[in-house]
Amino acid sequence: MEYIIAILIVLPAFFLAASRSSYLLDYVFFVVALNRGIRRLVDYYFNGAFNPLSMISLTPLVVSALLLFPAFSNFHLLTPRSRKIANLIMVALAHGMVIGIMNSGVGAVYSLGEWMAGFGAFLFAATAPVSPRTADRWLKSSGYAALIVAVYGWYQYLTIPPWDAFWVTAVNFVGYLGQLRPTEMSVFSTMHERGPCAGFLAWAAIPMILHPRWRIVGGMFTVALLFSVVLLTMSRSMFIIVGLVVILQPALSKGRGMGRVLFFAALMAIGGSYGLEQMPGAERIQKRLETVADIQNDGSFQGRLEIFTHGIPWILSHPLGLGLGSSGIGAGRISGAAKEGWCDSGYIEVFSQFGWIGGIAFFSAMAQIWSELTRRIKLGGKDPFLFTARAVLLGCLVFLYVGNVFGGFSLFWVFLGISLNRLTMPAPRPRYEAPPAQPVMPWDVPPTSAFG
Repeated sequence: MEYIIAILIVLPAFFLAASRSSYLLDYVFFVVALNRGIRRLVDYYFNGAFNPLSMISLTPLVVSALLLFPAFSNFHLLTPRSRKIANLIMVALAHGMVIGIMNSGVGAVYSLGEWMAGFGAFLFAATAPVSPRTADRWLKSSGYAALIVAVYGWYQYLTIPPWDAFWVTAVNFVGYLGQLRPTEMSVFSTMHERGPCAGFLAWAAIPMILHPRWRIVGGMFTVALLFSVVLLTMSRSMFIIVGLVVILQPALSKGRGMGRVLFFAALMAIGGSYGLEQMPGAERIQKRLETVADIQNDGSFQGRLEIFTHGIPWILSHPLGLGLGSSGIGAGRISGAAKEGWCDSGYIEVFSQFGWIGGIAFFSAMAQIWSELTRRIKLGGKDPFLFTARAVLLGCLVFLYVGNVFGGFSLFWVFLGISLNRLTMPAPRPRYEAPPAQPVMPWDVPPTSAFG
């Protein structure tokens, strides 16, 4: 049964890719959001056992990979600067793949698939010959997919559905996710973990906060709903990146959008002071959030700091890195690799996967993205994607200290791709030239008297 369902999920993506439809990216958002929930239903009702290598869980990689076909066919539509950025990222991936095959075998292939899911979305959004209306639709599709995740998240929190409890028990996550009782378990909704769930919801909310044209039904009330479920995941780190991007947006845009940021801050203040107290299980949530105030003594923060400080000497002594498959899902469980890389510190993980060559190429690409966005703005570009993409990029680079946000499909890859699309190019300024000088004929010269 799971093979049939996996085929049914992937089949529409094949048709959309074959027809070069822009709706392929919209469809990917929903597959990424819902596939693990579908998998748990199949395991519970049809298989009667948890299958760690279910074909359904691979459907996001397959449908994301299909983005590459129209993307590469439109590769020539990239501007020269954007083409250079894409080539730098491909250098990093190629180096990581070569080293990864030697160290991790098939795990490198799976890890490449995770990276290509994000990079494929980036290329698709950057090369697609689309209108601003289509680009806005992509962000709204992400919002509607997140809305489904949020609504189901509340249902999961209040009821603990049997198929979800079945999965939590099978993967030994009881305790880590709390207890299998209503309001006592961390929400993961339809996703495969609480962290990815929080990330998907937060990234879908960020565009809605920053510009009205990217909001879906419910507007800022929907944003509040998404963040209420981020709270239920008990994941604190996503609030950091949301706060960074929201603050950076007006700071990098000469105050543009400050009113929306202040409104969001007021909404969060009201929600934090009143709404949180009304939430079921509020005491457990508040206790988790209070650890942010004492970040210096927080075990998670100290652990990441230790990984970062120990990782730098390791990187300096391993110029080739360990390659793709040394960390993430592709490590250990897929390939059984003896050499397992770094995680929980994005900068260390990038260099451990890509080595010096790939790491420098990757971060050079990020610098080139910043340079190109700034150039377009200086040339008169006024598209909101240009201004917001700079805040998104800088926020991601700061957040990279906490974890690798680049190694998978995410809305921010799409956002960066749209910002480099030709649709954000500033309109050429009209050039006014003086008409050519006409020769002066004798009859055009006024007569003069003998007295001058």
